[in-house]
Amino acid sequence: MNKFVLFTTALMMTVAAHAKSVAPTKEKISPATIDQTIRLADSDDNVVKKKISIVVVDHGLSTDVSPRYSVYLGYNSMAEMGNLSAAYLITNQAYSNVKAKRTSAGIYEVSYTEYREEQGMVTVTQRIDATAAFSADKKQRANCNEGFCDGYIKADISLTESVSSDNY
Repeated sequence: MNKFVLFTTALMMTVAAHAKSVAPTKEKISPATIDQTIRLADSDDNVVKKKISIVVVDHGLSTDVSPRYSVYLGYNSMAEMGNLSAAYLITNQAYSNVKAKRTSAGIYEVSYTEYREEQGMVTVTQRIDATAAFSADKKQRANCNEGFCDGYIKADISLTESVSSDNY
């Protein structure tokens, strides 16, 4: 029993060690380089319309072994009196197979193939907790006092990574 508790504790610490906080990026993306957009959530409460998407940017073919794609989480909250948005760089190391899904409110998963020096080609899954962006959106709108509210979401999101090489 003690070995099981020790193993479980060690496993939980390993997962926690891979969690990181990601701030919004101000990086500009050319629309011509967008390869794929995956809509994860779409809501409209007749006042504010929100869209959450994964945006995959193609860096083009290369003669060396460079990653081909960058992956972003896009958060867009639109209303008559203001639009708030944020883009979060999830990775700039994706080679292929970008897939994404919504797992619950504010929680998303994106997976892709990446090269890791010590493991070779692996499948990386990032669990994205974007609930802080939703909270910041609500707070920023409340601070506008019925006035125009265009701007950027000022909240970090949380990523928890898992890696598997069982497909290779």
